[in-house]
Amino acid sequence: MMLTVKGTPREKKVFAFTLKRQSRVTGNFSLLAPYPSRDRGRQNNNNTMDNGQTNESLASENSGKRSQPSTPLDNLKTSDDSILHSAKERTPCPHCKRTVKYFCYRCFNVVGMDRSQVPFVKLPVHLDVIKHEKELDGKSTAIHARVIAHEDVSIHNWLSAPVYDQPERTLLLFPGPDAKTLEEIPRDSFDRIVVIDGTWRQATTIARDTPSLQNLRKVTIAPRITQFWRFQQMTENHLATIEAIYYLYREYCETYETPKGYDGRYDNLMFYYRFFYYLIQDSYRSTKKAFTHRHRKNYIKYNEEKDEEKEKIDAQVEKIDTIEQEDTKEM
Repeated sequence: MMLTVKGTPREKKVFAFTLKRQSRVTGNFSLLAPYPSRDRGRQNNNNTMDNGQTNESLASENSGKRSQPSTPLDNLKTSDDSILHSAKERTPCPHCKRTVKYFCYRCFNVVGMDRSQVPFVKLPVHLDVIKHEKELDGKSTAIHARVIAHEDVSIHNWLSAPVYDQPERTLLLFPGPDAKTLEEIPRDSFDRIVVIDGTWRQATTIARDTPSLQNLRKVTIAPRITQFWRFQQMTENHLATIEAIYYLYREYCETYETPKGYDGRYDNLMFYYRFFYYLIQDSYRSTKKAFTHRHRKNYIKYNEEKDEEKEKIDAQVEKIDTIEQEDTKEM
């Protein structure tokens, strides 16, 4: 039987030495576990393997090969995003003819690929996004939800925000002393959710100065740390809009649909966000380029795990060299 071992020359040396010492003691050898993968479970920049595995299942397989996931995004059960990696050029939107990449920020069409190649999410409650006019379309992450869950998401400019006939049956996702969690709100008491899209200063202005939002009941979500790449002069618990939307529907699922445990059914709301996050991480890691100093420390994961692993391999090789020198003297 021919054994093929993948890895660097130093890793192969450790592997071969281990087999040699084992066979000397037992008279035979057994195959050892492969060395830890240096990627995030992707092949050729794909987030799923050829058998259709999701990112989360790959993370589970690799759980014994590395430390705990560095961000919550690693465990998302998002669809294969290889089609996004293969998109190299901007493409005209079939409706407005604007040249864009991945999707149109104005028409919300999938561009440069077939719609069937991008996941679709069905939401249990309709979502209205009230977007500040000064929030640039290209910076809005709420658009991700509109593209992915197009049947259940509407986006309105602030000045044309809808007026709700039954405000008592509409929830506004916004923090405050009067905001409640979904666990405190009966499921049959609401049939619409509103989210504000803009900077936190813009969002506060919209919530305060929009008459149609004043009588809406406020809902809040559990505190979480944002993974957003854009700098903001707020704490790390202030989420990007798509993060807030995702966690709200995740908590909806945990509260009303699967109280025994979340099953990942709304993870694809983060399909584009996860892709962009890793695209930025990989870009800065590969070039060793420094990220903006205004962002939180260590936002870019500069392969600390890989460096630690290399140090361990180097230590093992040094020890092997010492043992081999002693064996040579004995001979």
